[in-house]
Amino acid sequence: MSLYRQLFIGLSLLFLLLLTGIAFSQFTTTRSYLVEQQTIEIDNAIHAVGLAISPYVKQDDTVAIESVINAMFDGSLYQKVTLQLLEDNTLIERAYPAQPSDVPHWFRQWVKIPPVTRQNTLTSGWLQYGKISVTSSPTLAYSKLWQSGWQLLTTFIVGFVIGVLVLKLLLDHFVKKPLRQFQQKAHAIADKHFGQPLPMPSTKEFVPLTHAFNQMSAKIEQHFNQQAQEADLLRKRAYQDPESGLNNRRRLLLHMEDWLEQDSAGAIVIVKLEAISRLRGKKEYQRAALLAEKVGHHLRNQASISEKLGRLSHSEFVIIRPEHTVATDQEQSTSAMLTLLDQLSHIQASCSPESHQPVYGGMIIRHIPSSLGVSALLAQCDNVLSKAQHSPHRFAAIYHQNGQLQQSEAQEDRKQLSPQRQRKQQELHERQMYQPEHLLWGKQQWLELCQSAIENDNITLSFQMVRDSQHHPVHQEVFAILKHHEHCYSAHLFIPALNALKQTTELDRHIIRKAIHYLSLHQTFLAINIAPTSVADTGFIQWLDSLLAEHPVVSQQLIFELPEVAFLEDSAQARLLCMVLDKHHFTYGIDHFGHHFDSVSYLRQFQPQYVKIDTDFTRQPIDDVQQDALRALLQTARHRDIKTIATRVEHQPQYQALKTLGIEGFQGHYITNQKEANHGRSSS
Repeated sequence: MSLYRQLFIGLSLLFLLLLTGIAFSQFTTTRSYLVEQQTIEIDNAIHAVGLAISPYVKQDDTVAIESVINAMFDGSLYQKVTLQLLEDNTLIERAYPAQPSDVPHWFRQWVKIPPVTRQNTLTSGWLQYGKISVTSSPTLAYSKLWQSGWQLLTTFIVGFVIGVLVLKLLLDHFVKKPLRQFQQKAHAIADKHFGQPLPMPSTKEFVPLTHAFNQMSAKIEQHFNQQAQEADLLRKRAYQDPESGLNNRRRLLLHMEDWLEQDSAGAIVIVKLEAISRLRGKKEYQRAALLAEKVGHHLRNQASISEKLGRLSHSEFVIIRPEHTVATDQEQSTSAMLTLLDQLSHIQASCSPESHQPVYGGMIIRHIPSSLGVSALLAQCDNVLSKAQHSPHRFAAIYHQNGQLQQSEAQEDRKQLSPQRQRKQQELHERQMYQPEHLLWGKQQWLELCQSAIENDNITLSFQMVRDSQHHPVHQEVFAILKHHEHCYSAHLFIPALNALKQTTELDRHIIRKAIHYLSLHQTFLAINIAPTSVADTGFIQWLDSLLAEHPVVSQQLIFELPEVAFLEDSAQARLLCMVLDKHHFTYGIDHFGHHFDSVSYLRQFQPQYVKIDTDFTRQPIDDVQQDALRALLQTARHRDIKTIATRVEHQPQYQALKTLGIEGFQGHYITNQKEANHGRSSS
């Protein structure tokens, strides 16, 4: 039993006993008063009747005597009157019937008011002429006591109810309210929601406890913030270049590997600032770092969400554009590249006016899948920079045009390459001549194709299973497949185009409807990715609010995955969407957790069911620095009791390493059975 209930019941019983005692005392006093009142009235009546009948006794007028007795004792106050005249031994007796009463029989049985009998001798001088005896009737006394009892009971009940209500208000204010605050604060601390310190209560006994809670909350919050800062620091040490703030070489190579594995169009832009190398050669490290910082800041401001930035070496910076489409805008791309070089030249001149080293760059554009490895791609970066260094425009490009490598550049490349490299270049050229048609489609073409597929219901769903460390199924992630002319296109081919055009809401709505319909036919758990542009769309959130209200039955089966970038760049909209999901009892997870270098402290404001660790941390978890960064990231989620899931688990050593580090869920080709892998590589 709770302390509040014990106090409430104990004080209520004490109050009840107090009122009962007072009521009993009052009832007994009233009864005694009524009995005493009867005695007084009979005594008065006897003395009065003696005086009244004395003249008639002397005259021996019996009729007058009876008339006086009838007049004085006729009523409900008396039960029996007896008069004995001593002179002639005459006996006059009158008995009065009991008057009807509303007093219940049980009350008469429970409360005894005995009739009072009083006798008196009638005298005249020294002579005795008679004896009179009067017995009272308790009917009126019972009636008065019954009325008094009802009034007392009503007062008792009203007083008890008012007293209990006042007692409850006092306990609520002085006991329950502080205890509830302590309870809520304890749960909030357990959930890592610290908030404002507890206000000082008016109950003195709770003041030291409040101080203890506030101190404990402050210390735990400080500890959590320190751990979050350590996690950020470890991630930055592992993957961030300290001078430019961009991805370092380790993470950049991971992004290059991802880019090479995709079968979509893209481009790599590489720029080189010789002034940085020159300043470092002069041991002017501070100025070199300042120049690198300004370059990194400029590149971050110019880059889109989908572009990956990194510093390949002291003087080389790389931009990976996964959805680059140059087939129709080569001149525009060249112009943008030259503008970027001019801007970087101004930045270089502002930091190193005495340096006259040029800024030059190159672009490697790909429209078909290739068998190139990262080392081969780095060699091509060196080649394009070498060619740009000797170009009057400070710029060179390796690109495809209508499925063929531009001949002039291909021939020039072959002159500079070894025979083995020339053979590989020839193989690449042959593959480019037979590239698929969709690799040349632009963003607008993908948008029109998606809109047509939605109208004609040519969007189908495929699934990839997520399993825990015991290989038990957790849920299935939903992927969209677009069907067009008997060909199927994976989501990662057209989603970047829709993101760039901010036209993802229609597709997300269509996928959510299809997923809800699928859940009405199958007992499973599905996770749906929501695009960042959809999270930023208030209309989409309002639509989702109405839709979820109509389908509460799937609230335990449907999970929404929100990208981490939405919590960092549009936190208000992300919070609104999470409030809608919480309102309808739907759960959500966070995708690409830890991808951005910004602090993951935003996690304190939300309570996702799980987080999917960014593949930069889980792709090759063998390096000590990478493992330390991953452990810190896992610790951040674990402190909030949030489940962690690794995606793109491709082989057994990777799986074992992640399992050893404490990852709780796994997704990827190594985990997924062939029957479940009806869609290609996860877009995670």
